[in-house]
Amino acid sequence: MGLIGLGISIAAAFFMLLGLIPFFGWLNWITTLPLAVVGAAVSGMAAARDRSPFGVAGLVIGIVVFFIAMSRLFVGCGCI
Repeated sequence: MGLIGLGISIAAAFFMLLGLIPFFGWLNWITTLPLAVVGAAVSGMAAARDRSPFGVAGLVIGIVVFFIAMSRLFVGCGCI
């Protein structure tokens, strides 16, 4: 389960990098934020259940991606 959460968090990081390009900020709303939340939740459950290193890594990546995407949306007023 930790590996699944890590994979989802890495997918969110990929879409976040694409969302950093100007005029692709909408991508953060549609893909990055939902994937980051789901990846962090799944990884958090895996980390709490059996202290999986994949779960901890996925949780950290998911939280960091979420905050970077939110700060990008804040700078672009949520749309650019």
